Amino acid sequence: MSKFNAAKQINRSLRHLLDLLAILYVLDVLTFYVCSDMLYFITRVTLYANRWVYLRWLFAGYLCFRIGRFAWYRHGVHKKLKKKQNELMNKHGLLNQKLKMGEVPALTTEQATQMTIPELRKQLRERKLMAVDVIDAYQRKNLEIFQRHPGCIAEIVFDSDVYAILADTKLDKLKEADSKEPHLFLGIPVSVQELFPIRGFDHTMGYTCRTNKAAEDDCALVAALKDAGAVPFVLTNVRQKLLGMTSENPIFGRTRHPTHPHRACISGDAALIALHGTPLSFGADLLGEARLTAAFCGMVAFKPTTGRMSQKGINLPLKMPDALGFVATPIGRTVEDVADVFRALWASSLFTHDPSLSPVKFDESQFTRGKTGKLRIGFYSGFENVLPVSPAVERVMEQTKSFLESKGHELVEFTLPDSDKAYELIMSIFNSCIQPETLRLVYHEGHGDIIVDYRQRALHALYALPSVLRRIICHMRADAVEENYHVTALALRGIGCTKPYIDLLNECESYCKSVFEKWNDNELDCLLCPITPIPAPWDYSSYYTVHFVLMFTALYNLLGCPAGTVQVGRVERSDIEQVRDAIKPGEDMKTLLMFAQQTDGSEGLPLGVQIVSKPWNDELALGVLQTLEQMKV
Repeated sequence: MSKFNAAKQINRSLRHLLDLLAILYVLDVLTFYVCSDMLYFITRVTLYANRWVYLRWLFAGYLCFRIGRFAWYRHGVHKKLKKKQNELMNKHGLLNQKLKMGEVPALTTEQATQMTIPELRKQLRERKLMAVDVIDAYQRKNLEIFQRHPGCIAEIVFDSDVYAILADTKLDKLKEADSKEPHLFLGIPVSVQELFPIRGFDHTMGYTCRTNKAAEDDCALVAALKDAGAVPFVLTNVRQKLLGMTSENPIFGRTRHPTHPHRACISGDAALIALHGTPLSFGADLLGEARLTAAFCGMVAFKPTTGRMSQKGINLPLKMPDALGFVATPIGRTVEDVADVFRALWASSLFTHDPSLSPVKFDESQFTRGKTGKLRIGFYSGFENVLPVSPAVERVMEQTKSFLESKGHELVEFTLPDSDKAYELIMSIFNSCIQPETLRLVYHEGHGDIIVDYRQRALHALYALPSVLRRIICHMRADAVEENYHVTALALRGIGCTKPYIDLLNECESYCKSVFEKWNDNELDCLLCPITPIPAPWDYSSYYTVHFVLMFTALYNLLGCPAGTVQVGRVERSDIEQVRDAIKPGEDMKTLLMFAQQTDGSEGLPLGVQIVSKPWNDELALGVLQTLEQMKV
């Protein structure tokens, strides 16, 4: 039987082989006639036509193909953008209808938005207010802001009233049980930056290719906020360009400064608080973004120690380098509001959602020591021989120094070692991660996407060059601008750096060690320093101005230090006149001209300072910030 099966198999294989040979014969005959004609045509073109004609036609055909392909992809990108914008308008329209269909609101927009968080908390606990009514009032306010000040808001969370109902249910039970548990944010509305995933909503970072891809789960921070009873009800706008002062993207537009419309606002968080659209917001502090946007709008922001706030579940379109400490940062009106955030989160389910965090609770004794103790505080107003500060910032620094001395603190001068080299290292680490990530997202996944700033395209072109060529170009350009634009030269050398990432991390570790050794040698408790060398800069400021500002905040992302900002003054007419009078031919001509340009028309803009402490001493810095709130602004 086995022999019969073997013979049958051989017979079948032979038939298949004969069929294949027949097919090949037919194809061979057809190919002969077709190829003969083609060979005759090609030979004729080669012998009788100009030898470059067919190359020109080949190049033109390839060019037309690429243009057509690019146009088709761009059409798809614009189609996705239009779809997203239509969805936003439809959602806001439905929300407006829902709010109008209800009964007469139990709480007016003005009543709700003028209350502080402690007042809201008290009214909710006493059941004089319902969390649903508070959310409805804030949603009405945000719809109004969306029409009058577009650009602050990315998206309103349509179903946030569901979480408000759950908060009301829990508040009713607490009142019945006469519970004395604090529940600091139960029923309190909060906003979060669009970078933090909320289930059912996009987190695009301003890139069109990431639209219509709703998050499947909440990130750990949002989940912990919901567990604490807070109600995330709106997503705020973000900047598309990481090395820039303007929050703008093609999806949600440009965020305008709440009081000076042509001034920079790095995200929508602080602007929305200033417009009474939210009592509290959560931003992402990368190179100081959250602290800067708060300082520009006169709000309070505090970046905790890297590792005390969770990044779990934050699937950013561009992956950020861990060495620069991308940290979730609360932004509020008062230091007490921000301190309450840490009291609530550092004693909540946050550590359950992200077991990698160190379960360190809020240290009230350190907070009290920062408020009432006598501390040894280092201070500097600018980076020696690198970056001065404008007269307005220098004035408020001196006033702050005198105020702290009047409270019994000891102020000593302190200089960060090799601050210029540290900033070059920051740019090297930043670009070593962002360069491949940008090219992957924008040109592979996004097929070019929609970039709002043409200068960003130029930077992308630089990223696309071979590393050796990029290094040569960046270093040649850095040498050319070194004398007049020192900080830009540092950034260019960082962009052109080709060192392996592990070597950069080793340099980072060595620099951190040298800073903390000097810190300990001076026996400092914390640092007082400017948050920015100038008031809120103009929108679309040059890269020189951008790096000039970022250097004052990015260093503490590199060091992993907790750092916060609070407003201590405003720009006065005398500050502007002082800058104008100081413009004289000399070495600092470029800096003085930049000061004059940036301070022109800046009267009334907020001015803040920065308090920094060593890692894991967050509460100490918060206490000092609360002391500075007593200064008359």
